[in-house]
Amino acid sequence: MRYRHATTLILLLALTIGIAAGEDVPPTFPHDFWGGVTIDGSPAPAGTEITALIGDTACGSIKTTKIGEYASSSRHEGGRLVVSGTDGQSGETITFLVNGRTAREMATFTPDSTTRLDLSVVPTPPSGGNGGGGPSGSSPAPVETSAPPAPAMPVGRASLPLSGTGEVSESVTVGTGDGAGSLTVGEGTHARDASGNPLSEVTIARADAAGLPPTPPGTAIGFALNCGPAGATFDPPVTITYTLSEEEWEEVGDPATLSVMWYNPGTGEWQEVPATVDPATRTVTAQVSHFSLFTLVWAVASPATATTSAVTGAPGTTATGDLPMAAIAMVFGTVVIVAAGYLLLRRR
Repeated sequence: MRYRHATTLILLLALTIGIAAGEDVPPTFPHDFWGGVTIDGSPAPAGTEITALIGDTACGSIKTTKIGEYASSSRHEGGRLVVSGTDGQSGETITFLVNGRTAREMATFTPDSTTRLDLSVVPTPPSGGNGGGGPSGSSPAPVETSAPPAPAMPVGRASLPLSGTGEVSESVTVGTGDGAGSLTVGEGTHARDASGNPLSEVTIARADAAGLPPTPPGTAIGFALNCGPAGATFDPPVTITYTLSEEEWEEVGDPATLSVMWYNPGTGEWQEVPATVDPATRTVTAQVSHFSLFTLVWAVASPATATTSAVTGAPGTTATGDLPMAAIAMVFGTVVIVAAGYLLLRRR
């Protein structure tokens, strides 16, 4: 009986603990950041402290280890700036302090995501004095001590402000959630939808690589961007920017082979778009006058090339040049075997 009573008490205690644990709020995945950082127009020195705040609460911080960069695109190289929050804070604005000064850039707290965000702080305007412009002894006019933070870049979707004539009245940039792709529509652009009406909104998202049409032979896909709405046209062209991580950049091999292609559903083929490659920022930009599916590609060695290289060896050598060495090795091995056999026969 005592054994049964003890067992019952243990089960009740375990059940109580399980219920109490079930009432806890499940943890929220953090939002990771990395990118460049400048102070007064110059790259921030190593040891710069960057703090992320949601409201007035610090939710993450990191010290830089490289000049002009904070965190890293790779968790294996110093980690990232990890911003922790709750489910209730999803969608709230994150502000950033660089050595205690407010950065111009902000972001939206999105749990379980990684964003590249370049941070910058600008000089504080000097405080004004009397300046001789008013009566002696009068108080100087108030002067703002800091510029207001720049608005955060919209993610995925952005509205286009239009003038009375239907042109875009202010430059707009919208990016993907991970910061790897962005789209910029410049001021004065004539943006039209498929029906020729003024365009009021644009969208951008990373496309699923598994569902992409095959690219031309000898090319590898970096990642694709789906820009919308489909059929939209722009005059002058808008700018699409691909930003590669350090690992992706190393995977490319030869940056000179990087290019941007758009998929033509009418022909079922990919067509190349003129693009500019900037190794310093690991970016590739292209000017496009219409919306479609755009992908970043680079050249890879074909199987035939790899086979030829294996047969012919390094540049400047030929397969026939390697044959004498192989023959010499075979002869040497045969001599060793014959000598060993001769010695065994003599011992007998």
